This record gives sequence, structure tokens and C-alpha cells, in this order.
Amino acid sequence: MPQSILRTALLVAVAAMLGGQASATDLTIGRATEQNALDPQFSDLGNDIATAENMFESMVQFDSRLRLHPKLAVSWKLIDPLTWEIKLQSGVKFHDGTSFSGADVAFSLKRARDVPNSPGPLASFVRAVKDTEVVDPLTIRIHTDAPTPLLMDQIGRIFIVPAKLGASLTTEDFNAGRAMIGTGPYRFRSAIPGDRVVVEANAGYWGPQPKFGTVTLKFLSNAASRSAALLSGAVDVIEQIPPSDISVFQNRQDVTLFSVTSTRLIYLAMDQGRDESPFITDKDGNPLKVNPLKDRRVRLALS
Repeated sequence: MPQSILRTALLVAVAAMLGGQASATDLTIGRATEQNALDPQFSDLGNDIATAENMFESMVQFDSRLRLHPKLAVSWKLIDPLTWEIKLQSGVKFHDGTSFSGADVAFSLKRARDVPNSPGPLASFVRAVKDTEVVDPLTIRIHTDAPTPLLMDQIGRIFIVPAKLGASLTTEDFNAGRAMIGTGPYRFRSAIPGDRVVVEANAGYWGPQPKFGTVTLKFLSNAASRSAALLSGAVDVIEQIPPSDISVFQNRQDVTLFSVTSTRLIYLAMDQGRDESPFITDKDGNPLKVNPLKDRRVRLALS
């Protein structure tokens, strides 16, 4: 099953038919939110990652307890406080048949610094990188400006794209499908904005073979529509179950409900940085001349 299900969902409902579907051809997933772009380096937002990670891979991967494991990188070590040496996986090929190498990593880390119009830029993950040295096709050295103990946690998240796509590569190239070349277990087949993304098994995948021939990510932003689609058999899996439907699914024999602990943190930010706030009024709805949130006592009271 694509990792995106586990990575993004708080609650997931799966039709019982999946229990014996290890050799099934197709899988349809009802997703709550469409990706902002097909460009795997466009954004660090969950909906973008959940689509990209089925087709593109990064140097490391995280398990359900957020522990770091090798992926396209097999090992890494410090040469000195400012230099990391990273060994890369051999025998990996992109979907177009070209071999994966250190040049692709160097290109990807450089491109991730500045992808225009991103709602969740990846620049912070590569900020520590001063230079990427390609020692040989499967060895790179990362030179940093300062000691960076969490370097692999940071750069290891960047999805790798082929260097041959060139410096003129744009997000539109991905959205149009012509740049959708990764190393992942699934290959891009088609996309209809606002409706679906379809991927197919990568027969030449270097890792464990994909369990499904075709996977359709169907975007159903309306919670009731997602639930109805699952119960009607239009989709096999849905995410982000509405709280009102939890008891419904729990009481059905043909549906299995899974819960996954999320690391997402949602918070309220106080508008305390300016003297007058357009969001704060008196009880009659009139603007206040003094922003009460600038008073520490008010913030403590709210806290």
C-alpha cells in the first residue's frame, strides 16, 4: 500500500475487500486534499508529499516512530565537523531507464533552494549546505557552513529528480507530466486537476515490488462524499474520516478503521506584533486604538 496513506492520515477507513488484495490489480484511494503541484520539490506540505512519495524517493525514510532509515542513501558519516560523506544505493534507475547517481542528488539539493511560488518552501532543509561534491557516481560529500548534526534529517527529505532535466526545469514541467521521472515504486500515468492522479507499478523498481498494478488518487474534498464513495465501493480507502462517521464505520463488518498518531501541531497565533489589530474590536464591533494582545497579562490570561 502506498506510504502516503500512513503518512498523512489521522483516521483511515479501508473496505474489507482489501484484506485479501495482495495480488489485486487496482487500488483507489479517496484523498481529502489535492496536491498543490506535481513537482516533488514544490512544497513540504503533507498533501504534496503524499502524492510525490509514491513516484519519487529521497535519501532517507522515516518509520512510524520517526526513526531514520536508509533509502537512496545507504550510509553516511562525518569526515570532519563540516564534511559529510554519503554512500548511495547502487542499481537504482529512474523511470526512463537512466541510472541514479550522485549528480542527481547534487542537482536536486541545489534546485530545492528556490522553487518559485511555493506555499511550503524546502529551502530550510538545504540551508546548511555550502557545496555538494560528487566524488564518484555513488559517493557524495556535503560541505556545510557550520556543524550540522541533523543534516541527514534535513537534506534526506528532499525528493531526488534527474539532473538531466536541467536548470531550466519548472514546476509546470511536472504539472504537464513531461518531467515526472522518479525512482519510486510507482510511475506517473496521468492527472486530471481537481479530480485524480493515476500511477502504475514500476516493474523495474530496485526495491520490493509494488503490490498494486494501478493506483488512483481520487480527490474528494467533501467528507460526506468520501464516506459515501467508500460505502458504495467507488473507492477502496479513504482518509480523514469525519468525526460524525467514526461510529458508523466502527459498527460495520465490511469496513476496517485505522487510527494513526500524527505529529502535526495546530496552534493559534496571537496578533501581538502591531499597535492596532484589524481583528480585535470592542463589544460593539468598533476597532480598538490599543492592541490588548501587546499586554503580556492578556496573553497569559488567554494561555
